[in-house]
Amino acid sequence: MNHALQIPTTAELRELEAKWIAACHTNWGLVLMELAGKRAAEIAREMWQKHNGYVVIFCGNGNNGGDGLVVARYLSMWEIPVSVFMVDGPPKSSQSRSESVINKEALEKLGAIIKKVSSDDVPAISQQVKNAGIIVDALLGTGLSRNVEGVYKQLVDLINKCSDNNTPVLAIDIPSGVNSDNGQAMGSAVKATNTITFGYLKSGLLLYPGAELAGKLSLVDIGLPQFQGESKQWLTTVDHVRKLLPIRKADSHKGTFGSVLSIAGCTNYRGAATLASLSALRTGAGLSVLATAKSVIPEQNVLEVIYKALKETEEGNIASDAISEVLPEIPKHTATIVGPGLGDHEQTIAFMQKLLPSLEKPTIIDADGLNAIAKNTSLFPRNKKFVLTPHPKEFSRLTGLSTQEIHKNRIGSALKGAKEFDAVIVLKGAHSIIAAPTGEVFINPTGNSGMATAGAGDVLSGIIGGLLAQGLSPLDAAVAGTYIHGLAGDIAQSEIGEVGFLAGDIANAVPHALTSIHDANFQGSSLEQRLSETN
Repeated sequence: MNHALQIPTTAELRELEAKWIAACHTNWGLVLMELAGKRAAEIAREMWQKHNGYVVIFCGNGNNGGDGLVVARYLSMWEIPVSVFMVDGPPKSSQSRSESVINKEALEKLGAIIKKVSSDDVPAISQQVKNAGIIVDALLGTGLSRNVEGVYKQLVDLINKCSDNNTPVLAIDIPSGVNSDNGQAMGSAVKATNTITFGYLKSGLLLYPGAELAGKLSLVDIGLPQFQGESKQWLTTVDHVRKLLPIRKADSHKGTFGSVLSIAGCTNYRGAATLASLSALRTGAGLSVLATAKSVIPEQNVLEVIYKALKETEEGNIASDAISEVLPEIPKHTATIVGPGLGDHEQTIAFMQKLLPSLEKPTIIDADGLNAIAKNTSLFPRNKKFVLTPHPKEFSRLTGLSTQEIHKNRIGSALKGAKEFDAVIVLKGAHSIIAAPTGEVFINPTGNSGMATAGAGDVLSGIIGGLLAQGLSPLDAAVAGTYIHGLAGDIAQSEIGEVGFLAGDIANAVPHALTSIHDANFQGSSLEQRLSETN
């Protein structure tokens, strides 16, 4: 059973809502709007109580604007001062027309004045809203496919000017201007303090810059049915990871939990090999063997790692003919880690290209191992046993996509790479993407900016390698390993602070992360906790 949190695409969610409305009643959309608007109003009230003043609500002429009108009605009923500004123009659909009209009329019967806004009105409005206690953004919802223009852009820019002056902003469903599938700002997008989204998560709220623009995210249930579509997008949760991790029985021995062979390191990058081989042990692997250039070994200080010296070049890189020393070792181990700190010497690249066809055990490839593959991708074996963990620049070398293209569509790019290489891809970055050749995508919620430090990726390699050694599939090892890695980083941040903790601190925190995950009372990352509090 999958305990991750499902994320339909925008198109799938629209279809789900339409079918549900048709199955219940033609006016059921009003019920959904009422439920959504009431929950949003409750959060708006909580924000208002901290800041007082009056509430300014900007409404578009679609369903998102209808939600805003419901918010305004409830706040008015609660005797909270409200000013409502609605974009002047035709409704976006017949459904939004009827629902918005009904909610507009209900609001007006309470004595509220709804001011229609065109481009010419925005300068005057700027003066009226500058002293607002909070602002509610109900301009544009999900499904935005082109850049924000005209009066909508003017209002988005006005909201952001207020936000820059510390006026709290509550976005309804998604900050206006954020693409709900890829998180990109469509020309201009609202910078929200809080975002309340309805029914299901949207991937655009988890991918940057959308994740940052959303601020504090809340997910609320409005009575939509269980999603049964084809979407294979998920947010990784602690419950899901907990189910994946192996049970450690009392009569276990080191052989029970597998052994890892790390092929890593060179004279210039000794630490990468240490971090990877150590992190495999920290994650629970029974044995960790590091095969590396022989001059690297005297300075290794991890007593628990077993070392195998390999032939090296004059510069201290693994030599091409070291392949004969490595090949007999591979069958002895249950998983392999390749790449951390290998360097880019031409002999090491030749060594890698000879090594690839012989990697028959589950293998994670990172860093310089990926760069060696990029030299000739046709040599990469497509056998579904690999996890590749590139950052965007490495992924660009592998796929030919520009880093700009990758950042604009992280999910689509990761899926493209997974299918092209028939391997699990971990596209690293804030909220890393894990994609499988079968189309599954997991968005990771753990981690923080303090992890942008040398060696953090080597720790991730060791964690995933350690899980592969314990029998997890490449996809499960990548999903669980990325979550554990980020959680260990969060623990290090809580103990040391966001600035200055090192990759070694992340590795040392891995056992604590595992203990937290196994604790039934642990509710997961800060994002998961916020979602569980409001859903």
